[in-house]
Amino acid sequence: MIDTATFAQLQQDVGEDLAKQLLQVYLTESTQIVNDIADTTKQATISLNAHSLKSSSRSYGALSVGSIAEQIEHKAKAEQFDRELHDLVETLQDQFSLTLKHGNSLISSA
Repeated sequence: MIDTATFAQLQQDVGEDLAKQLLQVYLTESTQIVNDIADTTKQATISLNAHSLKSSSRSYGALSVGSIAEQIEHKAKAEQFDRELHDLVETLQDQFSLTLKHGNSLISSA
């Protein structure tokens, strides 16, 4: 989910159309990052991808995604590639799916 106050501030700062365009870029790029984090063949890049996702998610108001990404980042940095990390990645995928739907509804709103 996207925090509406954060998105409203972005709209105020850059205008409604640009805010929607920026949110679309975030959603598109983050979809790939989430897929990369979930790819078990890419363990070496999980920490970097999670860090990137954490930062951008918080900027756009996807606070839950940012929080989960931070937990993944810490576990990956500690090389704790265990069941808990796997569960966090699944939680991230579920939460990002909700965020994607909510973000797309914000973009398509008049």
